[in-house]
Amino acid sequence: MTTPDSFVDVSLIDVAGRVSVTSRALERTITAISAARLGVAAGEVRVRLSDDSGLLSVAVSGPVRVPPLGARETGESLPARIRAARSGIRDDVTRIAGAHVGTVGVTITRALVLDKRRVE
Repeated sequence: MTTPDSFVDVSLIDVAGRVSVTSRALERTITAISAARLGVAAGEVRVRLSDDSGLLSVAVSGPVRVPPLGARETGESLPARIRAARSGIRDDVTRIAGAHVGTVGVTITRALVLDKRRVE
């Protein structure tokens, strides 16, 4: 009979082989990451991947979610939010997919205004 103490921690064992991720899987992962960073649905975002001297170059295009005009929200400016999204996409892709990202370009195609909800 084996006890929990007799199990081997497999994270300490080197296993021969390799892991490969298809470009389609990587593209879908980056699409989901980008959509989350821009605050929109993944179906609204388009991602194009290319090689950047051995690093991954990511081109994202899609809408961004913004508060309604005149909202009392004291958030950062739109350009600052786009810069934060670019940086966040780069960091998330590296952390989640393990890909080394060189450049991230974000093109905003339109603004989606957040619904202003009234509480009664």
